[in-house]
Amino acid sequence: MLVAFVGDVHGRLLHAFAALLLLQRRRGVRLDAVVQVGDLGAFPSVERMDAPSRRFLAEHPAEGDFFRLLDPDPGLAAAVRGALELLPPMLFVSGNHEDFEFLAALHDGPVGPVAAVDPLGAVRHVADGSVIEVAGQRVAFLGRVEEPGYMDLDPAAHAELLAAPPGSADILVTHDGPHGLCTNWRGEPQGSPKLTALIDHLRPALHVSGHYHHPNGPRRYGRTVSYALSELVYPRHNRRRPEQSNPDQRVMPGAIGLYDTAAGTFELVADPWLSEVHGDHLDLASYLEGHS
Repeated sequence: MLVAFVGDVHGRLLHAFAALLLLQRRRGVRLDAVVQVGDLGAFPSVERMDAPSRRFLAEHPAEGDFFRLLDPDPGLAAAVRGALELLPPMLFVSGNHEDFEFLAALHDGPVGPVAAVDPLGAVRHVADGSVIEVAGQRVAFLGRVEEPGYMDLDPAAHAELLAAPPGSADILVTHDGPHGLCTNWRGEPQGSPKLTALIDHLRPALHVSGHYHHPNGPRRYGRTVSYALSELVYPRHNRRRPEQSNPDQRVMPGAIGLYDTAAGTFELVADPWLSEVHGDHLDLASYLEGHS
């Protein structure tokens, strides 16, 4: 089976769906599952966004596509339904730029660990600490980042996964990455020591994360191979790292990972056609044309 992993989306869901449709068509494959690694940009309204997200929304209109999905007009609803005939729904874990109360409320009552966010069921949140079956794999999910404050790793969810037997998850999906996977612009090491310890305990075959906005890996932690994904669409201008500026708002290489569960192989997709998905106002319906 084939599982696609998607990097930080920050609201640009139409870019994500279009890139996945193009991946299927250009590679001649059919995806069995799609998992997004957090910072989907799940806020119920602009007013509930954190300050950095509001600032980026003002500069990048496609970051508001999540709100369009929450209340789709007839044209968008038809396009999303068409995409869902070709793609599995997108599962996602919390990033550090989401509304945690909004997401937690989705799981109230008998819903369970997976809850639809939008009325069409295109994106579905997986509660932190959950281990669920995805494409025949036992997948553990832990969102947020190791940072004091409201973004910090959920201590109960982290403890729950640490209490699970080693080998009880085939794949671990987190938003933050293990400690030392990269350095920031000041040269300081980044990543979470708690996640390193969790990888060492669970010993999954594969670990996939996001958060740091550039592709990274493979890195080995015992029997675990770990990858980090690029941000789906880099900002139009990046004053600290001008080489990451993206004036045309194109999908970036390394923002999608493809895992073949039978072969046990993982690929950071870097095909040139990814850049065909671009712009501030994406017409998802146009990416359905010619899809067999």
